Amino acid sequence: MNTKKIKKISSLYIHIPFCDSICPYCDFTKFISKDIFKSKYIDELLKDLRKLYKKNYRFKTIYIGGGTPTCLSYLDLKRLLSFTKLLLNEKDYEFTIEANPESIDESKLRLFKSCKINRISIGIQTFNKNLLKTINRDYGIDYFSLINLVKKYINNINVDLIYGLPNQTKEDLENDLKNIIKLDIKHVSTYSLSINSMSIFYVKKVKEVSEDESRSFYDLILKTLRENGFERYEVSNFAKKGYESKHNTTYWKDEEYFGLGCGASGYIYPYRYKNSSSLTSYLKGKREVEKELVTKEDDIEYFLICNLRLKDGFKIEDFNKKFNIDFLRIYENKIEKFIKNNRLNIKNGRIFCSDEGLITLDLILREFI
Repeated sequence: MNTKKIKKISSLYIHIPFCDSICPYCDFTKFISKDIFKSKYIDELLKDLRKLYKKNYRFKTIYIGGGTPTCLSYLDLKRLLSFTKLLLNEKDYEFTIEANPESIDESKLRLFKSCKINRISIGIQTFNKNLLKTINRDYGIDYFSLINLVKKYINNINVDLIYGLPNQTKEDLENDLKNIIKLDIKHVSTYSLSINSMSIFYVKKVKEVSEDESRSFYDLILKTLRENGFERYEVSNFAKKGYESKHNTTYWKDEEYFGLGCGASGYIYPYRYKNSSSLTSYLKGKREVEKELVTKEDDIEYFLICNLRLKDGFKIEDFNKKFNIDFLRIYENKIEKFIKNNRLNIKNGRIFCSDEGLITLDLILREFI
């Protein structure tokens, strides 16, 4: 690999595949396991992180996701975070950790702050107790006290919201949105429930809501969050001004990043890769990786799929320079079609989706790729 090229990579993802319980909709790499396996996993992660450190990599964004990173013991979290913070670009960084509400406490929050974590993503999903039971998250938590505690240590807070859950009504979603507004946070990530083949819901033959119902839920989310100071900057993500996720924007701009840990993906041109999901192999020090060579045609597809998810789309000049082709000429007929039906816009040298275009993005992408 070209060392000079790699040095420019500014984002790192670290996967923690452990959970205290398995959500029935989840198809990510995850395990319920004993602390001894978690500790061995951190041992192996630290080996990978030390290699990056020795090669002088420093990152503007680091994201620790899962699974549930906060299900690690305090000691294992401290070992991981104390070293990971050394990989931060000191001048300008975003350091995020994912957390479930039931695994957050003040001692961990103090540790996060001392290790320079400045953003936290909390998987609330819904405030409705009946709906929480359906997703195996049956716990009683005072969310307002929890968020106020988190704010003592971290100001940049995201919460996850799922819609389209079994038997969820529009009134349920309205109540969830009201509670999110009351939390007075900076960022909201929304997800329509999708039933994937590796999930418990799939085995139980749970069905997704209809397209019309999903659109109704989405429109309600968009309207409510906009009215309360959130900007939709990506199809499913809303932020107060200045609090857009820098790390996730790396993905949406189709930029390179490292992925460490079981099942983690990464992109180092000209390869996209995915690490093996085998915990046994990883704990034995094996780093089995599936690689995909990215052709120019693949690269164009990835670029369009990712960048058109963003509210601001992309600069046409950037596309032309990156791929050495004339975007407006190559896609002239398709662009004209979607401008006429109010799904695409061109302004100030940028091409981007309208509100309707973002909602029907799959339709647009099918035409372009």
